Amino acid sequence: MKILFNVYALILASFAIFCAVLMTEPGQTIGVPRDLVLHYFRYMPYYWTAQAFALALLWLVNSKGKFWKPVWMGLSTAGVALTFWAQSYAMPTAFPTEQFNAQYFSTEEADMFIPEEDSRVYVVELKGETFIFPRYHLQVPHVAGFEQDGVEYAVTYCGLSNLPMVVETDYGLGKSNLQVLGQVHNNLVFKDTNNGTAIQQITMQSEFTEHQTTVHPNTQMEWETAKTLYPDAQVYVYGMERLLDQVLLGLFEQPLKDQRNIDNPDFIFDTLNLDDTRINPKQEIFGYDNGQEQIAIDPNFAHENNGFTFELGGETLQIFSDGEIVKLLNEQGEQVATHNGVHYGIWTQFFPNTEILS
Repeated sequence: MKILFNVYALILASFAIFCAVLMTEPGQTIGVPRDLVLHYFRYMPYYWTAQAFALALLWLVNSKGKFWKPVWMGLSTAGVALTFWAQSYAMPTAFPTEQFNAQYFSTEEADMFIPEEDSRVYVVELKGETFIFPRYHLQVPHVAGFEQDGVEYAVTYCGLSNLPMVVETDYGLGKSNLQVLGQVHNNLVFKDTNNGTAIQQITMQSEFTEHQTTVHPNTQMEWETAKTLYPDAQVYVYGMERLLDQVLLGLFEQPLKDQRNIDNPDFIFDTLNLDDTRINPKQEIFGYDNGQEQIAIDPNFAHENNGFTFELGGETLQIFSDGEIVKLLNEQGEQVATHNGVHYGIWTQFFPNTEILS
């Protein structure tokens, strides 16, 4: 009987640990499928209930058989509780989004907070106002929010994909609360805790409903260029006040450098289908998705072909580039939203039928 009890306890512990691994970064290290991550998140209350029931049964059996001392039962219970916390709260604790409490500074004030070793920024122009989001300051919180005329917006950033997105946070379900769920295939997944759904960052599509966010353009450039072109802009700055922030920056600094190294073939998490070799998988591209067709634009092509016009899915689009800045314009000369700087190997994971301009 004691052997059966120990086996039962081992199964319970193994499953609890697996669930914690599944919903945190180690899960991608062992290559757990994207669908499994989303399935577990969607039905997490049921899994928690089942594990709690199994733990209660363990206590009941032990109360009759006295197989383990109370201290070991207490430690087992604490271990399961810890896995519950890890499954739901570890990622938001490590990466605390700033959808509601982002701080903005003038370009003069922000200048001292932009490191020379990472001076890329993303410029957002909306309704006559300009906001600048430095990559360095987005990489820990992943989300920075702001409001204009009663509309709430968020700029999201995934360090693994090297991808910013600018979205309206009400995507048809009412007020959202975007937190970090985890990542799959080297791209961020958010959980909307207000509405009980998950959102894949590269597609900005709700996973459990038919809703999709409204995406707005941003323009990628260097800080020196941005502060010259937009001296009156508001600049997002993350405080980096926690000891954990410094630990995270230290842990991810070199892996992200390797991730962005076009000569290094390895991605941080080896879960990508890299069969498409039309462009180096590590190449940072400008991707465009009109909901029907997609295209990946090599930045070298864009820089050398200012004014180039092409058709995609019934749209006429034109490349604008001054040699540094790249924008994609529609027939009315308006900027459309592009996936700026995303690695080609990650882009093709989600958009395998993409066309290319290279």
